[in-house]
Amino acid sequence: SMIAAAKGYPFLCVTDSRCNLATRLMMEALGGQVHVITEPDPVSGFLGARIDHVRALCASEDRYVWLNQYTNPNNGMAHYRRTAPAIARQFPDLDVLFVGAGTTGTLMGCARYFREWHRPVRVVAVDSVGSVTFGGDAGRRMIPGLGASRRPPMLDESYVDDVVRVAETDTIRACHRLAGRGFLFGGSTGTVVSGAMDWLARHEGREFTAVAIAPDLGERYLETIYQTNWVRDLYGEDAVDSQALTGTSQALTGTSRAA
Repeated sequence: SMIAAAKGYPFLCVTDSRCNLATRLMMEALGGQVHVITEPDPVSGFLGARIDHVRALCASEDRYVWLNQYTNPNNGMAHYRRTAPAIARQFPDLDVLFVGAGTTGTLMGCARYFREWHRPVRVVAVDSVGSVTFGGDAGRRMIPGLGASRRPPMLDESYVDDVVRVAETDTIRACHRLAGRGFLFGGSTGTVVSGAMDWLARHEGREFTAVAIAPDLGERYLETIYQTNWVRDLYGEDAVDSQALTGTSQALTGTSRAA
């Protein structure tokens, strides 16, 4: 919405009912329109329903232009040319890179870059439980961002060394634990951090220079992930158990060598 407004383009976002209210309001405040899909496709879920809606719009009028982040090669290329080189400059001794998997543009762009780098880097994809990106059964996912209800077309698993799947309750706990240390992050970042902590815990005893890409901040999740009633209604009392939340602060401290 911001870029479209700056360039004078009309902007229409097709999202679904899981989109945070703050995100929708921000797009509308910047002059964009928002179409909210309320019913998932029986087979391909909300993602399939959204894509079908976009295709119908494009077929109805030629004034609609769909950049299609799911298949556009510039999605991955942006991270190949910008994100990955920035990480390489800051962390010349990088051993492990944790990347969340949504469209897989960030994942594939970074993975391709580091496959060509001067030293081996282990690329670990972090996905949500209930996502079908790396196989497995589709399941309920209420936190927007990572995961998919159909396999991303640009995904090439030969560039991925490991996959970690994170339950949404663990995403929420990671977000709350990070907030307790002064970092207000969003759901995708909480998922990546939780997955990274899990992977590092399973490889304890080895020294790694590890980087986890944090794709979102927490302001847009104040009414969901950081709202106790929302969390309890969807995930139960244990999701916000104070003892569980306190436990991660110790885990974060114990792996402070990770970047």
